[in-house]
Amino acid sequence: MADAFELVALALPGDVAPESLPATARQFVADCWPGMSRSQLIARARRLSLRPSLRACRPGAPGHIGHFALTLTAGMQTVSLIAHLRRVAQRRGSARSRKAANASRPPARDPRQASLF
Repeated sequence: MADAFELVALALPGDVAPESLPATARQFVADCWPGMSRSQLIARARRLSLRPSLRACRPGAPGHIGHFALTLTAGMQTVSLIAHLRRVAQRRGSARSRKAANASRPPARDPRQASLF
């Protein structure tokens, strides 16, 4: 059974300025939230026409945080991010009940803070 991961944080490498990110990458980072699953992260990137690639840099033990290289490709531009993902313990049960119970929902956004992202 594949491991389940949830997002803890997204970060830029030290040599990349936030202002240098393309608009679609900035939108992707703004749309992510702590607790979203790895599949939600990949689906969100694809919805914004980004081609994501997620590779383990330092995988963590169950319950601990692992570091992953998240590469987003938009046309000819490539953006590298660092994704901090926590490995979540798997529970037994039907796929339907698991999916409904574990679906992470995005937090409510304050429209006054939209310009911050």
